[in-house]
Amino acid sequence: MDGDLRTLIDDPRFREYHRAHLQREFNTFDVLRYADYEIRHSNVLAWLLRPADTHGIGERFLEWFVKHVNERRAAENVEPLPATDLGATNVSVWRERDYVDITVLFQAERWLIAIENKVGPASSDHVEQVSGYERKLRGQYEGHSVASVLLTTSPDGSVDFPGIVHVGWDAVHTAIRSFLDDGRFHSSSVGAFVRQYLDLVERWFRPAGGEVFTALLNDHRSILKAMRRVLEKDGEDGVRGMVSEDRPEYGDSLARLVKESRQSPKELRRTVAEHLKARGRAKLHFTQNPRSGVYWLNWSDAGLADVARRLGCGDFSLSWGMTFAHHRVDAGFWLYQTEPEEQDPLDRLKRFMQATPINRHKPDQYPMRDSGYGWYWVYDHEIFSKDELSDMSKHEVKDKVIRWLVDFMDSSDSEYRRIDDYFRCLAFRSDDSASTGESSASGS
Repeated sequence: MDGDLRTLIDDPRFREYHRAHLQREFNTFDVLRYADYEIRHSNVLAWLLRPADTHGIGERFLEWFVKHVNERRAAENVEPLPATDLGATNVSVWRERDYVDITVLFQAERWLIAIENKVGPASSDHVEQVSGYERKLRGQYEGHSVASVLLTTSPDGSVDFPGIVHVGWDAVHTAIRSFLDDGRFHSSSVGAFVRQYLDLVERWFRPAGGEVFTALLNDHRSILKAMRRVLEKDGEDGVRGMVSEDRPEYGDSLARLVKESRQSPKELRRTVAEHLKARGRAKLHFTQNPRSGVYWLNWSDAGLADVARRLGCGDFSLSWGMTFAHHRVDAGFWLYQTEPEEQDPLDRLKRFMQATPINRHKPDQYPMRDSGYGWYWVYDHEIFSKDELSDMSKHEVKDKVIRWLVDFMDSSDSEYRRIDDYFRCLAFRSDDSASTGESSASGS
C-alpha cells in the first residue's frame, strides 16, 4: 500500500470519520428529516419533563432537570429554586405558550421554569429574547417566580448571561443516557426511540464533520486527488482495491471519503452567485468559515429591499440564502439585523410571523430560529443530503443546483413565491399597483 495512503488510514481523524459515517445506525429522525427542527426537540424534551407521560420514567427527568438548574444557579451565585412537589398533579408542561419553547408550572409553589431551546451555540443575541419572554410571563403570572433557562449546544455553563441559567445539551444528553443505561425506560419501543434521539443530539456538540473533516481533506490532498482519478477510471472497487489486505475494513470508508472530497463548496457558491447576478439579483452577501468548510451566500433584489424598508428595516434585513458544504446544500429565508435601530421592527415582525404563520399547513418548514450574530432563520429546505452529494460529481451537483434554483424561483406554486408574496402583502400600501407591486406616481 502506498505510504501516503497508509498515512491517511492511520490518521486518527480518518478513524473517527470511519466510525461516525460508516457505522451509524438507522435513525427515524434522519429519515423524517426532523434532526435539526427545534420544534421537534422541544416536543421530546417536554414529553420527558411530564411525569405522567408515556415514557414511563415518571418524574425522574424532571427531578434531574430541576436539580441541575439549581446547580447552575448556585454556580452563578443565584438564589436556589424552592423545594418542589414534582408529582404529576402539581406540574403542568406547555409547549409554545406565550412564544416560550417550554414552560413548566409548579402550581402549589407558584413558580415557573421558562426554557428557550436552541439547537445551536449560545449567543448574546439570545439574551434579549429570553429576557423578553420572562418579562411577559411575570406580567401574566403575578405572584409567581420565574426561572429562565437557555438550552444550547454550547458546553454546560460555558457562557454567563446575567439572570439567565445556561444549560448545555451535552448535560441533558448525559442525563437521558444514564436513564437509558440503567434500564429506566422499561418499554423496548420507548428505549429504541430514546436511543435514536440521543444519537442525533450527540451530533450537535460532538460533530464528526466540520473542522476535523476539512482538516483531513487539506492534510491529505495529494493522495485524495490521486484516488479521485482512480475513482473516475475504475469506480469504487478500484479505490477499495488500493487498501492492503490487512486493513480491508477501511475500504468502504475510504471510497466514501474520496467521493465526498470531490465537492468544492466554495466553487459551487461562485457558480450560484454568477447565476443570480445574471438574473438581476445583484445584492449579494458572502460569508464563510473555511476551517469548517462552510460557505454562505445571501441575496436580495430591489423589490425585497423595498419591502424591508417599508417594514422599518434595512435593505438587507430580508434575504434568501444558501449554505454550501461537503455534506449538505441548503436554501432558506433569513431575517438579519444589520444595525441596532433595526431590532425593534424586526422583533415586531418576528412576533407577527409567529402569530400569523406563512403557511399554517406546513409549520415544520418554518423553524423561526435565532441562529445568533443577528441572523434569524425563517425557512429551510435541504436541496441535497450528505448521501446524495456523495453519489454525485461536483459538475453534476452544479448542474442540478442551478436547475433546482431555476424551478424554485420561477414556479408560481413554490415556497419562494409563497414567502415573497407574504412579505409583499405585509408591506402593501393602498397606493401600490396590484399588478406590478410598484408604487404609483402619486405615492412616489
